[in-house]
Amino acid sequence: MNAVEIGPFVFANDRFVAIMAIMAFLLASEIFARWRKPAAPAIHRWSLIALLGWIVGARLGFVLSNLDAFVTAPLDVFAIWQGGFDVRAGASTVAIVLLIALLRKSWAVLPVALSALVATLTMALTDLALPDNLDGQLPDTLFTDMSGAQVALGAGTGKPVVLNLWATWCPPCQREMPMMMEVAAAQEDARIVFANQGEDPADIARFLTVTNLPQDGILRDPHSALMQEFGMVGLPSTLFFDAGGQLVAAHTGEISRAELMRKIAGLGPKLQEQGLPR
Repeated sequence: MNAVEIGPFVFANDRFVAIMAIMAFLLASEIFARWRKPAAPAIHRWSLIALLGWIVGARLGFVLSNLDAFVTAPLDVFAIWQGGFDVRAGASTVAIVLLIALLRKSWAVLPVALSALVATLTMALTDLALPDNLDGQLPDTLFTDMSGAQVALGAGTGKPVVLNLWATWCPPCQREMPMMMEVAAAQEDARIVFANQGEDPADIARFLTVTNLPQDGILRDPHSALMQEFGMVGLPSTLFFDAGGQLVAAHTGEISRAELMRKIAGLGPKLQEQGLPR
């Protein structure tokens, strides 16, 4: 499991960590503002600037480090709900904000810096406390494709496999699937498989027809066995297996093109280590 389930809500570990860190930062800055009431307006102002600076800087850092993926889809830069932040770039931006506040001799420098430290510690402790189980093997089970044929997930290609668990009723699945199918059609280094969870063939076919998506790579998992086997708690979930079928990464929630390509590229060295052709 690499996600946190709270009632009907499911948060990927990295997003839950980010939420906790932001809450800790805002809480700490508010405590400092109430403790030093004369400086409260400045603390509130610079805390907001620092927070927005971290978001913009971290996002920009991620975009620049994955520029190829964003060149083909520039509007994805604004899809921050998909995740994709460079922590070091965000921290550098906060440092610049604090330096500017220091040069302006603002009383908010120390409170904001301490609030950032609290957020950093909260991030580290939350990340340490969350489960992140990635122990798994690509199953040998045969699944039925949309033509009725029995297909193995690995299909004997000797390539890494990207396994996307999805459903037609899931809005994030609907948003990411056109992009993922586009990548799958152009991808030579890995096989991308879409395993529908728990739905009838007619519902799947209707969705693919309405959205004008192909049936290639679509498998049926009518009892959601894959979700249970790998302990996934939400849809969509995307699992990454090396050429030997070993689970090496998992992503819960809508995935961006940049993150998908980055994780596929990360499977390459494992491919070479096993002496298999790319």
